[in-house]
Amino acid sequence: MPDAYENPAEENPADIARARYALYVETLRARMPGEQFDLLMEIIRMWAEAGGGTVRLHMDGPERELFTPELQQEFLSLMGLIGATQPGHEDRADHVVAHLGDGEHTKGAMSLVPPEVAADPAKLRAMRDKLEAQQGRRRSDERTVEGIARASGMSTAGDGGKGDGDTAP
Repeated sequence: MPDAYENPAEENPADIARARYALYVETLRARMPGEQFDLLMEIIRMWAEAGGGTVRLHMDGPERELFTPELQQEFLSLMGLIGATQPGHEDRADHVVAHLGDGEHTKGAMSLVPPEVAADPAKLRAMRDKLEAQQGRRRSDERTVEGIARASGMSTAGDGGKGDGDTAP
């Protein structure tokens, strides 16, 4: 029986990517506090169930404390490793987490990027500027919707569910 380590070129790239992901997860399990690891795995599960798209997280106080920048960085790393399991995207396993910096609307922004992008400050700045513009538009849209809701007497997230000033029983 041939030894897989003798001729790794014959290995399926997706199998290699899955093994790399499994090893990384086990490394995280060994070095992260249990509650933080469990939260990370729950977020990964939600992200995967959403098809790898955007997931909006709503966390309570204890979860929010566990959702540190380090956990966020590991989440991005796992996203890259999962992406590498898709045929034609094996290079995503080599992507790195880049810190994009702070802007007016974004704080501690990070992104998973190819190494050559991570080494280019102009590209990182352009990414942050794009993210900053998107966040600015999103916040403006949220303020507009809240204003419309208040004007129509509907409850908004910021008024404790009281609508147009009614008092709660």
